[in-house]
Amino acid sequence: MKLRTFNNGLSIVVVLLGCYIALSPFLPQLSFWLRDTSPEATAPYVGQLAKRNDSKTTTPIPQDNRLVIPVIGIDEAIKESSNIGVINNGGTWRRPNTANPTEDNNTVIVGHRFYGPDASTFYHLDKVNIGDQIAIYWEGKEMVYEVSEKKIVDASQVSIEAPTNEKQLTLYTCDPIWTAVNRLVIVAKPVDLGTDNELETGEI
Repeated sequence: MKLRTFNNGLSIVVVLLGCYIALSPFLPQLSFWLRDTSPEATAPYVGQLAKRNDSKTTTPIPQDNRLVIPVIGIDEAIKESSNIGVINNGGTWRRPNTANPTEDNNTVIVGHRFYGPDASTFYHLDKVNIGDQIAIYWEGKEMVYEVSEKKIVDASQVSIEAPTNEKQLTLYTCDPIWTAVNRLVIVAKPVDLGTDNELETGEI
């Protein structure tokens, strides 16, 4: 009797494990579909990004450095280190040989493209398109960008990190998923907030 109970229990475990293995490739997409897409979730901090997305958030601009991409629900810390290992458990990494966002130069931020419960990453970066908005919160200030270019390049093409003569944000991750053959690259330019500021103050 005990042996039969054990065998039945083992069978259930095997079936559940098989179901998990069969469904696991679809879990990232399912998670993406079920994410909170409210303006307050996708533009979580007060400022111009919130206004542009009709977010009624009252959460102040963060004092730590963060990257927010509303279209894919990214709100991640920007970590500083000489080694990419700093983001093995999630977050994004500013490449140490590139500019910080306050400089008139190329700020390059990377993230892993693996998926897991403890690592929110650039898995869905491929869903970001030209015209989408991105915000960086750096040293207590907000900088809003608009995507101007999306491309896939060979992993050896280090020119994506080259300096520029004006402010630019470059995001990249591995492509295809689970490989490091290529790089999926998103380039964004700063948004001119002059019009927004004029509307806010009533000036023309």
